[in-house]
Amino acid sequence: MVSESGQWGAEMADFYAEMAAMASDLLAPTSQGGLGQGSVKISRKTVTDPANSWEQPTVSWSTQTLRAAVSGVEQKLIGQPAGEPDGPVIVATDKQVICAVPAWPYEVNDLVTVDGKPVTVLQVQNIPAAGTVSAVEFIVRG
Repeated sequence: MVSESGQWGAEMADFYAEMAAMASDLLAPTSQGGLGQGSVKISRKTVTDPANSWEQPTVSWSTQTLRAAVSGVEQKLIGQPAGEPDGPVIVATDKQVICAVPAWPYEVNDLVTVDGKPVTVLQVQNIPAAGTVSAVEFIVRG
């Protein structure tokens, strides 16, 4: 994997791209032969300021269905801060969502819907933490 110059070659980037494709296949809904569970969607609210100050802002929502599996949080995470050190603490009723990489940027406070129930993203962890992202883990509450 290391070239003659001592640099990681395109092979590693290709490996993680292949892992992203594999994660997407594995997290497909069970009806499509995957291990994905239920209906999981991510939504982003966009507020557009009006041209005139007396008009109301325009609010629109974009929603994307995720290939995902949902479970309770791991015991080792309970009591840990979610995201920033001064952020909320992870509790036993929070959930972990492992998903294929969403098509658009994702962030803390995004809205995820699990089987029709809205939950808020408390923490985002790319897998792996650097380089080409193969999957994403959200800690959610709601």
